Amino acid sequence: MAVVTLFMSDRDTSKTFTSKKEADEYDKMLELAEAVSYFVEQNIEGLDEKQVENIGLLFARQKDQLAQALKGKTEALFNSQQENKSEADTI
Repeated sequence: MAVVTLFMSDRDTSKTFTSKKEADEYDKMLELAEAVSYFVEQNIEGLDEKQVENIGLLFARQKDQLAQALKGKTEALFNSQQENKSEADTI
């Protein structure tokens, strides 16, 4: 019987990964989502907790596209939406 090492996320103990790098990247994404959620919650009134959390996760998952858009390449956000729709259609 083979032994498989699994790594758990520090922030989401329900998630396990087969590499430390994947677990660390997931934790970093969740940390960013938490920071963005806090920022949004402090600056936009009228959002409930779930909406704030979803916005934080969206921004954290799409951080590369957002960074490109903030540097003036706004088409990165449109391309991101098209890719997400294509992936959803194949699922």
